Amino acid sequence: MTKSKSALQPAPQPAAQAAQSDPGPRLSIDSEVARRIRQHARRSMKTEVCGVLIGEVLSGTIQVRASIEGLNAAQAGTHVTFTQDAWEAIYRVKDESYPDDRIVGWYHSHPGFGVFLSEHDTFIHRNFFSSADQVAWVYDPHSDEEGCFGWIDGKIHRVPSFSIVDNNGDGTERTGKSSKDALEEDEEPLSSVRRDGNRGNAPPAWLRWSVTLFSYLSALAVGFLVAYLLFPRFVAIPVDPLTGVPFPLQPRPAQSPSSPGPAAAGGKPAPQSTPAAPAVPPAAPDANSGRKK
Repeated sequence: MTKSKSALQPAPQPAAQAAQSDPGPRLSIDSEVARRIRQHARRSMKTEVCGVLIGEVLSGTIQVRASIEGLNAAQAGTHVTFTQDAWEAIYRVKDESYPDDRIVGWYHSHPGFGVFLSEHDTFIHRNFFSSADQVAWVYDPHSDEEGCFGWIDGKIHRVPSFSIVDNNGDGTERTGKSSKDALEEDEEPLSSVRRDGNRGNAPPAWLRWSVTLFSYLSALAVGFLVAYLLFPRFVAIPVDPLTGVPFPLQPRPAQSPSSPGPAAAGGKPAPQSTPAAPAVPPAAPDANSGRKK
């Protein structure tokens, strides 16, 4: 008895079982690497940033141990591009610091528009990270959401699960920090203000304001003193437009009749005029003066 051809063929698997045939890449990222990626993204809250993931594949698990920032990448508001200068800088750092590791993926930020891969991101992943064990890490610094994408059944899908592992074992971050990163982490939020109004060991607010006000007043006083000593001082004096003689700054008191008159030109007192005697009319001739006695 021969079996039919259909009996020799395996029964088709359900769609759910077919999807489980390739669960996708398993990813284990160091907690320090995740922290540095978040800090890199938070330094640019309006434009995308990017970098590469450094590590190796052990027992089918992609282990991310470090990251290299794409400092010379072409940044824009909604996309980022690895330029030739960016690749040269990345490989220079990799050869110096991680010669035995390989590039296992890349990361970039989506400031304010969620975790997904755009068409531009898909193009980058297909052309520069096409290996089955290379992934794409996406982080949104506005919502603090992060996710991973990789190759599943020959297509790019979101990795259903990944693990962030503290390889140090004690929760201590040992990766060197840049000066800008350290400044951002040292900034104390307003919620950490004590009840007594002080921030840790910092001086109280009233003392800081007093010192600031005193410094401003001191600088203002020094400025006035320098201007008083170095710059000439002008006094406005009104002048009679007809004679050109300056007006007196204060009105003179009224002169009494007995007081001497105003000074004449040349600093000498003006001669006082003597009132003339009233004219006496001549006497009329006597009518009898011509008669002889």
